[in-house]
Order: sequence, then C-alpha cells, then structure tokens
Amino acid sequence: MVDIIQVLEYENLNEIILVGHSYGGLVIGGVAEKLPGRIRCLVYLDAYIPQDNKSAFDIVPGLETIYNQRALKEQGREWLVALYTPEEFGVTDSVDIEWMNSRLCPMPWHTHDQPLRIINPEAKNFLKVTYLALNLDILSLGLKSSAYWDYDELKTGHDAMITVPCKLVQVLEALV
Repeated sequence: MVDIIQVLEYENLNEIILVGHSYGGLVIGGVAEKLPGRIRCLVYLDAYIPQDNKSAFDIVPGLETIYNQRALKEQGREWLVALYTPEEFGVTDSVDIEWMNSRLCPMPWHTHDQPLRIINPEAKNFLKVTYLALNLDILSLGLKSSAYWDYDELKTGHDAMITVPCKLVQVLEALV
C-alpha cells in the first residue's frame, strides 16, 4: 500500500483507476483511505472488500484456519504461507501454469492479520466503486443489490488476467 501511495504522490498522479485482485482489494482500499482525491474509481477484481478495523482473517471466514494449515512451519518459516498452485485457481493451460509457477512466491502471514482502518468519509462515500466477480463466492455476496457498488460478473475463475486477459480488458474498459 505504501509503495502505491508513494508512486501516486511522487509522480503527482490523479484521476487514477485502481484495480485490486484478491488480497489486493485491501491494498486499494487502504490507498483510497489515504488519497481519495487522486482516485477516479476503484475496481475490486474478485477481491477482499475492506471493512473498518478488520483484517483479511476477519473478513473471510475460515481463511485463518487455511493459512495455519499452509504455513511453512516445517521449513522454519512460519511467517510465510505456501502459495496456491495455478491449478487451485482454475488455471489449466500448461504454458500459463509454467509461467505462473516461475513467478509465484509464499505470502507473508501478517498481511492477513493486520486490520485496516477505513474511516475517511471522502473515500467511503464519494469514490466510484465497482466489484467484478470472477467466482460467485462469499466475497461478492450482497453486492449485486448494493446502492454503493457497481457490480459485474465475468464467470471465468479467480485468475482471469491469466486465463482470459483480452476478455478481462474488455470488461474493465467498459466499466470505466
């Protein structure tokens, strides 16, 4: 989050469209909390939706249990969580799997247990926000009928940027 804030400030960027995928929803929510005047809209791409003073573990039921099971304790690196495989996210093309495997790395545990403060009324009430569901799951429940969110679906699996990048670009362009 800090890196994105610094880039926006250093480059004096405004009218930004931030897209957060998965855990990245918490990141863009935190950026919007700090710099709402620089952001045109937020797009939550199958992402965690920030809630005031809640961590990812608070937002997603059962996630902490999953991360406990995936923690790299046996390797003496309990602060890291084993990466998900491309196949676990529905990626089936062997070229895509090879490309992803060469770039995936474990996730730090504490990214998910630290609560995020979301209290800035300018960020909460005046930013255009869209949720783009790739999987119909707990993260997107209730958003279809929300007055606060625009909502769209692209039923393709969690990693649409890998499996259907051109289609995802079309949907994103139509949203903004």
